[in-house]
Amino acid sequence: MRVRLALFNSIDSSKTEHGRIRKLNRLNKTNLRKGRREIRINERRRQRAIRKGDKDYIYKRIQLRDTLDPNSTLRQLIKYKFGEAPVIADTGALSKSRTQIQAYMHSKGYFYSEVTSRFDTIHRLLNKHKTKKKVIARYNITTGIRYYIDTVKVICENLSVRNDFNNFLKKQTDKQGLNADFKSSILEGKPINLPFDADKFKAYRTELARYMRDQTYFGFIPTNISYKADTMRAGNNKGSNLKMSLTIVFGDRAVQDQNSSDTIRYVKHVSTKIQNVYFHFCDTTRYKGNFREEMKAIDSDLKKNNFLITKDSFLYKELKKKVEDYAESEKVGHKVIVKSKVYHTIYGKPKDSIDFDKFRIATFYYNGQMFVHPNVIESQNYLENENYYKEYYLERSFSRLVQLGLFSIIKPEIIETFPGSGIVEVHYYLVPVTKQSFSFEPRAKNSNGFLGLTASLNYSNKNIFRSGTNFTFSISGGFESNPSVFAKDDTGKKVKTQGRSFNTIEIGPSVKLDIPGLFPFGVNILSKRQRPRTELSGAYNYQKRPDFSRGLIQFNYLYKFLVGKTQSFSFGLPGASVIKYVSINPQPEFEAKINSLNDLYLKNAYRNQFIWEDFKITFDFDNQEKVKRISPRLRILYSASFSIAGNLLNGLTSINPKYDTLGHKLFLGVSYAQFTVFDNKLIAYLNVGKNKILAFRTMAGVGFPMKNSPTSLPYDYSFFGGGSNDNRGWSARTLGVGSYQQLLDPNFVITQIGDVRFNTSLEFRFGSGGVINHALFVDAGNIWTMKNDPNRPGGQISTRFLKELGVSVGYGLRLDFNYFIIRADLGIPIHNPSLPEGERWIYSKKPNFYAKAEQVYGPDYQSRLPIYLFQARLNFGIGFPF
Repeated sequence: MRVRLALFNSIDSSKTEHGRIRKLNRLNKTNLRKGRREIRINERRRQRAIRKGDKDYIYKRIQLRDTLDPNSTLRQLIKYKFGEAPVIADTGALSKSRTQIQAYMHSKGYFYSEVTSRFDTIHRLLNKHKTKKKVIARYNITTGIRYYIDTVKVICENLSVRNDFNNFLKKQTDKQGLNADFKSSILEGKPINLPFDADKFKAYRTELARYMRDQTYFGFIPTNISYKADTMRAGNNKGSNLKMSLTIVFGDRAVQDQNSSDTIRYVKHVSTKIQNVYFHFCDTTRYKGNFREEMKAIDSDLKKNNFLITKDSFLYKELKKKVEDYAESEKVGHKVIVKSKVYHTIYGKPKDSIDFDKFRIATFYYNGQMFVHPNVIESQNYLENENYYKEYYLERSFSRLVQLGLFSIIKPEIIETFPGSGIVEVHYYLVPVTKQSFSFEPRAKNSNGFLGLTASLNYSNKNIFRSGTNFTFSISGGFESNPSVFAKDDTGKKVKTQGRSFNTIEIGPSVKLDIPGLFPFGVNILSKRQRPRTELSGAYNYQKRPDFSRGLIQFNYLYKFLVGKTQSFSFGLPGASVIKYVSINPQPEFEAKINSLNDLYLKNAYRNQFIWEDFKITFDFDNQEKVKRISPRLRILYSASFSIAGNLLNGLTSINPKYDTLGHKLFLGVSYAQFTVFDNKLIAYLNVGKNKILAFRTMAGVGFPMKNSPTSLPYDYSFFGGGSNDNRGWSARTLGVGSYQQLLDPNFVITQIGDVRFNTSLEFRFGSGGVINHALFVDAGNIWTMKNDPNRPGGQISTRFLKELGVSVGYGLRLDFNYFIIRADLGIPIHNPSLPEGERWIYSKKPNFYAKAEQVYGPDYQSRLPIYLFQARLNFGIGFPF
């Protein structure tokens, strides 16, 4: 590209190199200072240990700056990342390219193809740069006739491998799309017409080898599969269709001979079982004494296999098994469980088997005391004792151990008792991460186009009580931009919109416990595949805005678990899922404005109240990990949430109830909210080409204000429309409600909230795959109220809701910097539901609207209306809108 070439040439190479050297010198000086500081700190610690009579002390290591692969300078980024060097004409490269093209054509089945190449000089009259010598590389390709496979055969002497390959053909949809043809030819004996493609066959072989390892064949690698192509056919000639047969050959496994390291022998592939599982905690953090000196005293090495050795051991064997017995049994789901004849429950019913589960046995090696309780670690392991080895079990175990966040190094090692034995031992070498840490996190915030700067100081203990529980305490604060609630104050003066100014201060502490398992029932209450977690959190937040100040106290008690590879659930503790207390202190002008409007919706939204959620459940679906999808190019995400609040408090306050001036029941002297909310979101991504994605999203939610919230939902649970992540033709929280004609209401509220939401967006994303990318989008949606609001006529949901959708179109520019994306979307509304029916489209004439505006505002009505009824909105954001 000429732009990238211009960027490369715009930066001087010598200056770039000098800048790199200067930066490297600065890094070396920084590392020298850090090294000296590390020496000073450890010397003080050593002297302190000597004074106390301690033999050892904790050595402090300060992380040095990377000088081997430092971050690029600005000149390096422009010249070498964004720029592109010119290509020098080289006959050797031309010849090599010709050979590679020829090899590529052969790999695609064009065995009689011919490729020639040459350099053509550009004529001086056609060369705009007269002084520069340029050439054109020309390649002439004659493809010839392509070979097609009509027959596929299999040679496999291992019967179990052949059976599993047949199952692969029947059940699996491979990534290369070859199984359908292979199945027709191999299993059904039908002729096929499959183009020869060596690249596909190579990828297919890798995928098939992975499948075999997942079917318990340890050590099955792609080279155990080979192909034989037979092109010798009587009817084949260069001028007609060319046919060939393909033979898939399964070979034995090559292993090293036990008696001679230089000798390779071949053994059959067999199903592999796990004999023992070992966890090695390679650390001395809980060891009392001088570990180094004690190992030296017994003449023992400190490390084995590059990991710290372990002295102590513990056999974990706690869970009881469930065994099959068809003579005396009781069916539970798909499992048959034998009942004990000796041990009974308190109700007199026989208990499950008293024997230990052989699959849930593991040996732990450690020094002094175990870093974490063994049941937490064992519940992350899928390579279970006396179970079959499968490679995806290994990957799943590694992933689960990483997700615990307890270890800085995790190295699984599979050791065969002897080559071809069909028995392996599983070892996990685990190095604990630093248990406690402090961090400072500055963040740029964007909430539907309203910017903010926040920062938090965090303390984290990743293994409190040795239970694998992650404890986090944070103090955060910052400045944000929020719109004014009203267009005018109580005196009638217009309020200046402050969407780009930091007019809000926010600060507050929070605490969170992330506990493995379902607390207090333990980690084994559900299957390990469901990865149960419990999240306990509490927070206080103080927010000061121009209109009011708000204090929020919140407590959450949530359970989370997985269902299969695609689904996850979270639900709150029944009776106390989420507890909030909201205290609002309005400014006198803001309170006077609300009182003058006598708007019950606003009074309900901006009042002190308890929000006590009796039950909350959320469901998430993502088909990315699903093997069988509608299309491999289509990804679907769906999420739903359901909350019900206030019913428990309503029951508690039914005896001798107390009420406020608006007729709301009080709990501890404060009114509480009572409502039900159901929300849904569906997102789909369709890959339609290289760097081209068609993205679709729809959101639908409904809230039902109930007995103690007779008008509307609380503010935090209400829906809004407009903004950079919603309908981009409107500013955040300004769309709606329904067909309410806010431009013709002198007392309209800028911030619009509702009880019902429907929004849908379609976006086509395209670009070069580099830094600069683009999007074209269409957004449609609106919000409504469940009950009639006399202050916002036309806002109640009805059967005409489709005619009340706000529609906008636009263009988006996205700057992709790998770690984050900066987005600018220009949205233009083309259908405005706040205009009279028949005049809502951008091309429609507006006689009725202007006539009503003159009735409301008088002859100078144009000064009270925006210059353009369909104003374009520029929305800024970080990341994709969905």
